Amino acid sequence: MNPDTPHGGDLDPATAALAALAAAHRSLSAVIDRELRAACGLSLAEADVLATLARGPHGRQRMVDIASQMSVSKSGVTQITGRLVAAGLAARESCATDRRLVYAAITTAGRDLLDKAGPVLAAIAREHIASRLPDADLGQLTRALRTIAGTSPPQPSQRRGQTP
Repeated sequence: MNPDTPHGGDLDPATAALAALAAAHRSLSAVIDRELRAACGLSLAEADVLATLARGPHGRQRMVDIASQMSVSKSGVTQITGRLVAAGLAARESCATDRRLVYAAITTAGRDLLDKAGPVLAAIAREHIASRLPDADLGQLTRALRTIAGTSPPQPSQRRGQTP
């Protein structure tokens, strides 16, 4: 019996990995959201939008680009951004050349709060990830997740199910 499946059935290794990743995501997302709210008054989604804005050119991004990067709907990003604007952590900006385009920009207060969230996230990473894995496994997990996310391509010898 496999504890990662809702029905306890055995899974192939790839499906078992997906189930374990989903379970870890749910668990960590709940912890991150709870800790960020307690320490900074930010939800995980709000912190994610602020971080996305901070990575953008001049601290701003088009709403549609934020939605794409976060894999959420444009209306969802609009709601989250509305809360951030109301709190003074972000601002909406119109495009000078195309009035249909709307940008969101991080404010100084938003950057300050995002800076405050950094140590909270680092503590969560230490307590809920690093403390549970040996260093070698932690490095392997990081490489594997980067490969899955597409931020680090796998080496040809690491790909499964492909013939040379």
